[in-house]
Amino acid sequence: MGPMHPPMGPMMSESAPTPAVTPVPTATPGGTATVSYRRDIQPLFDQRCVSCHGGSAGLWLDRYEHVMAGSSRGAVVIPGDPEASELYRRVAGLSQPAMPLGGPPLSSEEISLIRTWIAEGAPNN
Repeated sequence: MGPMHPPMGPMMSESAPTPAVTPVPTATPGGTATVSYRRDIQPLFDQRCVSCHGGSAGLWLDRYEHVMAGSSRGAVVIPGDPEASELYRRVAGLSQPAMPLGGPPLSSEEISLIRTWIAEGAPNN
């Protein structure tokens, strides 16, 4: 006798609360991505961004789901389009105020990592 599996399918009722944010489509893990969110991007956010954007300043960069949810003003990452992604524009100094606010700018290598990650579809890899 094989393992029993619960029935599949939607189990939501019409009274279920609506999520506060609309999920942003993202690339699936794997593929041809050269930048890893877990290895390259989250540690960078933890070191340079989370002190302000980890529960304050209207944007959370403390985990993938929060990054992709964006801020109260909307998405900050547009998968596949770094130039339209406010997160990239702020760290690259293309939008003001440039980030990190009041701190030294990210290095060109750090900015390039963020740009490449977004260009590769902003995968959760």
